[in-house]
Amino acid sequence: MAGNGDNSGEFLLPALFTRTSSELLGRRPLPRVLRERPIIFVLGPSGTGKSSVARRILSDIPGAVESSFRPAVVAAARNRVWAPELRTAPALLFDDVDCLHNRFGVQEMLGNLVRERALRGLRTVLCQGGGTDTSVTLLYDMVPLALRASVLLRFPVGSGRRQHVKARCLARDLPYAGARSAVLMEPWSYALVESHLDALVPPSA
Repeated sequence: MAGNGDNSGEFLLPALFTRTSSELLGRRPLPRVLRERPIIFVLGPSGTGKSSVARRILSDIPGAVESSFRPAVVAAARNRVWAPELRTAPALLFDDVDCLHNRFGVQEMLGNLVRERALRGLRTVLCQGGGTDTSVTLLYDMVPLALRASVLLRFPVGSGRRQHVKARCLARDLPYAGARSAVLMEPWSYALVESHLDALVPPSA
């Protein structure tokens, strides 16, 4: 994992990126540490595109497994061991990781899993659950700093909102002039933009 010469130091530093999902879902290569560090945390409010970004991070790895966190951890607690495919998959996406506060046994189980996977050269991405539950970050102290990176997703602002609305109008064959109010909506989200554009679609004849 460590680089050669002067570049090796970057792998000992914290890695936190703040982006919109569109900045990470385009054609540009992902930042190097997101491509190379084995444990990635994807954080952000509901609707910012966490799952889509997580899938992009793992898209080049054959045999990736995607699992909803709660059913997986319930089964692991019942059987006292994680399912084999979660332990051995070349890449693992745990979606909707939440409710870890004061659940020290679950924290330890999950921390051990992702750490052991990383040490075996297997990649794991963990997505924050919905709402404001950021308890997935309690795992930070359970994995070595040099093995992890975090992405904090946000909604676009200013010209970024305008570009998104224009792109969605183009994709839906709608005139942008009638959709400009979607740029200034508060609160603003991708889902609310889609609902606004839905209302602009004329009813079928």
